[in-house]
Amino acid sequence: MEENLVHSSLDFLKVLERFTLESKLLACQKYSSRIMTCSQVDMVKAYEENIMPWEIEAFAAYSIVYDTNDATEELDGKTFADTITLIRNYWHSGLITAEENGEYPEAFMMISALQQFPVQGVFLQKLYRYHYFFTFQNDRLDMRKVFFDKMGVNYEQLEEFAFLVFLGFSKEAQDTIPPIELQKVLTKAFKDKDVLHLLSIGKEEYRKQLFSLYADNIIDQYYGLKIQYLYPFISGQDFTYIPSPYLVVNAVTESMLNRITLRDNKLRREIGKEVIESYLYDIVGQLDTISWISPEIAYKKGKANLLTSDVIAAEGDAVIFYDTKAITPSLKLRKFDAAEIEDDIKIYAEDVIQIYNQINNYLDGLFQMDKAYSKENIYGIVVVLEDAVVSRKKVYEKVCNILQDAVNVSEEEKNYICSHIKILPLRAIECMILQNTSILPELKEQLDKPEKWYYYTYTNTTTENGIISSYA
Repeated sequence: MEENLVHSSLDFLKVLERFTLESKLLACQKYSSRIMTCSQVDMVKAYEENIMPWEIEAFAAYSIVYDTNDATEELDGKTFADTITLIRNYWHSGLITAEENGEYPEAFMMISALQQFPVQGVFLQKLYRYHYFFTFQNDRLDMRKVFFDKMGVNYEQLEEFAFLVFLGFSKEAQDTIPPIELQKVLTKAFKDKDVLHLLSIGKEEYRKQLFSLYADNIIDQYYGLKIQYLYPFISGQDFTYIPSPYLVVNAVTESMLNRITLRDNKLRREIGKEVIESYLYDIVGQLDTISWISPEIAYKKGKANLLTSDVIAAEGDAVIFYDTKAITPSLKLRKFDAAEIEDDIKIYAEDVIQIYNQINNYLDGLFQMDKAYSKENIYGIVVVLEDAVVSRKKVYEKVCNILQDAVNVSEEEKNYICSHIKILPLRAIECMILQNTSILPELKEQLDKPEKWYYYTYTNTTTENGIISSYA
């Protein structure tokens, strides 16, 4: 069956069949380790080494697909480098179409971000977030029990395992920690066979899953979902390989959330409502600059019972409405599916309008906060768990089109929406807040700069404020 699925554009990958699986996956591991510090994937180092993590991930995937049991050759450095270059230069038909339609910059930004963002950032911040998620308990949802019932292990086992593996395979750690001590770290990690089994996949099952996702053309997985994000360990009867050791963190964080909520939309909604809202409230409330904070407030509009945004937080004379969305980008986005892109643009637009309506309801006196706030000092953020990275400009255009059908929206009001209400991934807000840094200065700074209204994120990397107490 697989031979019938091989597209002519993949011919350059068939060279991989000559080399042993071990030599191919160990090459991936070697280059992955080189770009790992003790805390993150070092993108500066990746540029210096001239190899990106997603290129290594793609090479590992194709190495498994293009593998034969009778291969005897050891992979050489030239073949590895040449194949990586060919993978890097692959030009998806979706980008060709986008270029023809004059939409190349936005399409390239979307696909690049979906491909690159998951492996970026300090891994301890991810582990902090998902420790909160998977150990959360209240009178409506016990995530400890949910997790154990679905996975058969406690989450603490997974996070400890991921921490030790990331540290053990980091080139920075290898250069600074004595080998005997580093071996102790890895030995401790791999003692937990239950966790190792949970994060491992056999070669044939890997191929099966990959072809089920990319039956039309497996080279699409260069931009698509990598099986290694779920199962970073490739196992067989007498071998276990980890071609991209840093992915063990992804596997126990966002990928684990997707695993436990697979085909369980009710649980996904409960996590969004109970866990993510609570997490954002808890971390925002620890900022030194916060003067007042509230969870959602119930109020009436006519006979309708309504709720405000999930978290409302004030800093002096300014206030931010945060509304969380447990959105996961569809695999179709990675295939440049036009209908899926339009659907996500509409979803994001409706989320922006939801916050806009809440702001107007406040200004109309339908609910109270700790004091009066002027419209110019009220901001809103749609906080998405995983960003689809669709064009922000198109989102705001859709917002205006939807509102225009209902009411006549002035140019001034359109500018207010674009400058005051943002869509940001949780990781961007979290990265600042954990460093005890508010996003409010960034929101204020872009108000009179229309060229910044459509940014996908705002950042402030200062460390002078220390960290919030629960992250210490």
